[in-house]
Amino acid sequence: MSWTFEKVDIDLLDNLSLNSHEKLLFILISRFKNVKNGINITNTYLMKRTGIQSKVTLRKYLDRLANFGLVARNQPNFKKPNRFTFNKNKMQEFIRTNNVRRKKMSKIMKATKSQQKTYSHNINIGKVIPIKNKI
Repeated sequence: MSWTFEKVDIDLLDNLSLNSHEKLLFILISRFKNVKNGINITNTYLMKRTGIQSKVTLRKYLDRLANFGLVARNQPNFKKPNRFTFNKNKMQEFIRTNNVRRKKMSKIMKATKSQQKTYSHNINIGKVIPIKNKI
């Protein structure tokens, strides 16, 4: 077994706004800082290495790191690894891309809820009769 060590800035360790998982995620991501093709890490890898159980929690921690300006992430395509950056200009680009995606997703969710409301309203007033399973 070989031993390697990561240098961690003391300000990161003393930061009371970040929890232990967020600090560990930052350290894991920063290990890939000097990779030639950029930092491409999957959620599965980060979850295995940190012990985080759900993807929702992982995304929440990564979003908090982005809010503090420590690291930004972008998922270029569905089912592809996340791209991370420490470059401030690139961070702004990632944030803009993520905001556009979230707005699109929000519109889709609102449209879906509206359709569900219309359907349930039509059921309540008797225009649509729900089909019941036959036994």
